[in-house]
Amino acid sequence: MHRAVTLALLVCLATLLRAGQAAATELDFGVYLLAVPVGNSIWTLDLTPTSYRMAMNFQTTGIADLFAKDQLNEHASGRIVEGQPVPIEYVSDSHRRGDDRLVNLQWRDGSPALTAITPPNSVEREDVPMELRLHTIDPLSATVLMLRQVAQTGRCEATARTYDGRRASLFRSYTSGEENVPQSVHSIFSGPALRCDFIEHTLAGSRLGSAREEDVRDRPGTMWLSQLYPGGPRLPVRATVATPWFGAATFYLTGSRP
Repeated sequence: MHRAVTLALLVCLATLLRAGQAAATELDFGVYLLAVPVGNSIWTLDLTPTSYRMAMNFQTTGIADLFAKDQLNEHASGRIVEGQPVPIEYVSDSHRRGDDRLVNLQWRDGSPALTAITPPNSVEREDVPMELRLHTIDPLSATVLMLRQVAQTGRCEATARTYDGRRASLFRSYTSGEENVPQSVHSIFSGPALRCDFIEHTLAGSRLGSAREEDVRDRPGTMWLSQLYPGGPRLPVRATVATPWFGAATFYLTGSRP
């Protein structure tokens, strides 16, 4: 599954933040493209006032298996320092387009260090200069940053430079207001929700060859957040994200377990 789709899944996770409390929630999503089911994901987030851990599992289903049979497992852990996420580790383990891929990042003195990577970046993409790696956070931690804003202010505004071991990006999110999420046979949710739009812009690390044109395009998306439980935090209930194939992929909430 394309990185932009993955990013949108990851943005969903961070909205589980509860101010001043530990939270553990598991969400199920169905992923659709042109109204056709193409994937399933399970996301979990464990959060305390001083630390966090996020995980996301994804696999293609149905017609998408005829083309890809992709799987993705990602997790990040870190500390909350002065209200900000400070990553400790980020791991991405996937099987994409027939190839096994692995990234392991460890943060030391506030900057990431690659401890494992397969395949090496030199065989498929441009190098990310050291100055663009310094003082970055991973994409999952960037979602925590954005959703702390949602939990604390009711707004989505956040900006972060991210590094995932292969690409450096600039992530920005902003508030678009309250909207009504329409009823769908694919989802358990419909009703009022906060709309957060976001965009990811590549700074360095684009793939070589013809794929570079795809990588340098900005990757926009939209997330709708709403309370699923009385007195609870705003959780992701639906999302749309641009893909390089056939328009936008849509993520529908199919289940939740607090």
